[in-house]
Amino acid sequence: MSLRRRSYRNSTVYKRIPIIPGILYINLSASGVSLSFGSSSTGRATVNENGVNLNKSIGGFRIGKSFSFSKLGKLFGKKNKEE
Repeated sequence: MSLRRRSYRNSTVYKRIPIIPGILYINLSASGVSLSFGSSSTGRATVNENGVNLNKSIGGFRIGKSFSFSKLGKLFGKKNKEE
């Protein structure tokens, strides 16, 4: 008898609304609204209140790199923790 593997990862629930299909999307989730542009093959940039995230991966090789620019979040309405 074989045992099944179960995944215990929690997936976030969000809604992706295409503005320009394949290029520009508005993402709605419990944590807020974000804007993402670019495609998975060329790289994707996501802008939200926490800043700007850039993601680039090489398909088929499971190699990827992410860059985060959290200081740019102030331009998009990020609040200080003290407030």
